[in-house]
Amino acid sequence: MYLCFHFLIPTIDLKHILRELPLPQVPGGSLLARDTTDPRAASRLKGSRPSSRELRIADVIILKNLNLADYELQIQALELMRSKRIYTNTNVFTAPKGFCIVFIQDIAGHSLNKHLNDHIFMSHYHNAEDGFANLETASQWIEDDRSSSSSVVRKSVVQNPRKSIGRAFSEADIQQIVCQIKDVTVTAEVKCYIQNIVTFLRVHRAVDGGITPRATIFFGSLVKCLAPLHGLRYVTPPLVAIAARKIYPHRIIPTIPERERSLQYGSDIEAVRAYLESVTPDSIVEEVLASVETPL
Repeated sequence: MYLCFHFLIPTIDLKHILRELPLPQVPGGSLLARDTTDPRAASRLKGSRPSSRELRIADVIILKNLNLADYELQIQALELMRSKRIYTNTNVFTAPKGFCIVFIQDIAGHSLNKHLNDHIFMSHYHNAEDGFANLETASQWIEDDRSSSSSVVRKSVVQNPRKSIGRAFSEADIQQIVCQIKDVTVTAEVKCYIQNIVTFLRVHRAVDGGITPRATIFFGSLVKCLAPLHGLRYVTPPLVAIAARKIYPHRIIPTIPERERSLQYGSDIEAVRAYLESVTPDSIVEEVLASVETPL
């Protein structure tokens, strides 16, 4: 599972990801150190096997500001997501079965590679105005630097987050949820509702791309995953709406005024440009959800 949280380190040190230290230095800060120019290194890589415990990647990898990294580094991260392996000059590191990557980046930063972005399962945007409870303590007052002097300063109610927060789900709980997901029922009306949302997103005048087949597959998977978490054995329309808000905002590619479809029918480009200035991926999803008829 690959998650994306919009909130930004322009460099990624492989030594913080793998459990074997030290690792060979990678030219140019590359995430996957594969030396294809040295035949001896290639032969060692081909004959290596991830047999020891030290060659195992951590269960969860957090990549911060990968959108600011070089194109080659993002492609190597994509290879890790697809093959669940990472290569150095001498070894091959394999990912565990429950492998998860979390991308953390600034919403205003550069975009990820489109193929890497499409492989991210879901995304969540956290507004700074909602506060950061786990960073606050009982003896501190948190105030956003961008807020005005008249803003209300809120004091955290979390006494000691590091001690109070435990494991939300045990391994047995996760296995039980996985079994429950397989038994979730999706009626024909809800399936039609899901397909209508996908269709409306694809033909929306402000969408230039991003509604991919992989996104549709992830959309169907997430609606089934949400049901057990809400104590249900079937998918409801509100769960579909929640899934749409998590699957598509980071994928939608807004169109530019010159490519907007209504120009073919005589629309004024200045009016189109004014319309697109207020359009965001989130507003597109909300508009589609409001347009598609909800099943009873």
